[in-house]
Amino acid sequence: MARSADADSDRYEKLKRTIADVGLIRRGSLVRRFMPCGKAGCRCQARSPQLHGPYYQWTRKVSGKTLTLRVRPEEAELLAEWIENGRQLDRIVKTMERVARRVTERQLRAARNRREAKATSEGGRAGRASRSPARDRRRARPN
Repeated sequence: MARSADADSDRYEKLKRTIADVGLIRRGSLVRRFMPCGKAGCRCQARSPQLHGPYYQWTRKVSGKTLTLRVRPEEAELLAEWIENGRQLDRIVKTMERVARRVTERQLRAARNRREAKATSEGGRAGRASRSPARDRRRARPN
């Protein structure tokens, strides 16, 4: 069990260092679209249309509202990288939460076991949380 605890602690530390390597981040999504223009007689209006594009659109939430912007191809390349960095960060944090849950559950279990062992060695009831001194004083007062 100690080996597993050490492995989880090492994994958590490695994940913390990995976060430092994540580049710039942006949230949202990026789509590549081909669209008709609406002009009569244009190739995009034909029976088998040849749409215009590609056009890139970046969509994100701002103050709870969806905001969509058209971006240039060179901007789309940068945004795609930054969006992927944000997704990578999300994956790292999700893994950190999973590892941290295991580590903290072990630590809580160890603290509980120490408390129970101490209570047993002192002749108290194991598994029962001790009362506060103020509560003991209230119970000791005569009515």
